[in-house]
Amino acid sequence: MNILFITHYPELHGSIRSLLDLTEGLHAYGIHPFFVVPAEGSFSATLQEKQLPYAIVPVPYWLSQKPLSWRKKAQRLKEIRQAAQGVSQIIPTQHIDLIYTNTSASPIGALAARKASLPHIWHLREGAYPDFQLRPIVPASWIARLLRNSGTIICNSNAVACSHFGSNLHGIRIVYNGVATQAQFEERLLMRHKSPKPDIFTFVMPSNYQPQKGQEEAIRALAAVQARGIQSQLVLAGNGKQSFLTQLQALSKELNIDKSITFLPYSDDALGLYYSSSCALVCSNYEALSRVALEAMSCGLPVIGRNTGGTPEIILNGQTGYLYDNFDALVESMAALAQNPALSQQMGLAGWVRARELFNTEDCAAKVFEIIQSVTNKA
Repeated sequence: MNILFITHYPELHGSIRSLLDLTEGLHAYGIHPFFVVPAEGSFSATLQEKQLPYAIVPVPYWLSQKPLSWRKKAQRLKEIRQAAQGVSQIIPTQHIDLIYTNTSASPIGALAARKASLPHIWHLREGAYPDFQLRPIVPASWIARLLRNSGTIICNSNAVACSHFGSNLHGIRIVYNGVATQAQFEERLLMRHKSPKPDIFTFVMPSNYQPQKGQEEAIRALAAVQARGIQSQLVLAGNGKQSFLTQLQALSKELNIDKSITFLPYSDDALGLYYSSSCALVCSNYEALSRVALEAMSCGLPVIGRNTGGTPEIILNGQTGYLYDNFDALVESMAALAQNPALSQQMGLAGWVRARELFNTEDCAAKVFEIIQSVTNKA
């Protein structure tokens, strides 16, 4: 079966990596992917490396960061129609059987599927607006209606489903992302055991440098932990605006903990960071289903995460890490683990067991393929 996957972002970040993991799992079921990518970037470079076919087609959002005039809204809607036509031209040449949209940010896949009378699947991996920090250019009720009426809907967490559809979840399928195969889970745990352990308890936080990701809160929490006389350090890794990174570096100096914080650039492969760390932090205002948390757990790390979005569906509070609601609770959680490495290791292993059971690629692919079959059988 040939499936056209619509993606909304050119770089190899969370939702795109989750899609790649999924398509690799679907290969066992005879699924042949073709990708629509909005621009060249690290994602298209990976597709070339893996010899997977793709086409560059603009993927305009039906969301905007700021209010648009009626003229600009009309222009955006025109761009959406044109992009959908671009997708339509790919369908016959690639013998597409189904269109699969990997985001709620753009309707071009749904529109092209409707025109070609093909089945369509939405795979929503972000909250209605919290993830994008954007607002719809058309009434939100229209978007919800189009989502409902133009294909089967998969959400990667209950939080995402509720964000989009409230309590009316009839027909919505929840499929958690697969972050590693069963074999990879075993390999990662073994690699962590083999890797040198840090001399000082090390918190790690791979996230883009953005205010909503919570790096400032993590830095201030580390200072509070150290003020109790507890040895600990923090590793931050990500991309972002240099101005914000400079602000974070200045904060660490102001708090006199700059020697305890390492700032690293973004890496496509964060596993090495997890192997050499003690605990992962997820301090974002909102995460649909934190890939950082899942990857950290797949390496045997406990995770401390904000009690919002899909994070409570990942972390069992007090068993695989801690959920926190405020700054003081974050400090208490960090201190508890930094003072008790044995507890940290115990929670990390419990998290690894939970992640291997709930967030493995094989189960994710099997559940999605079952949905694909049901959709195509109805078509």
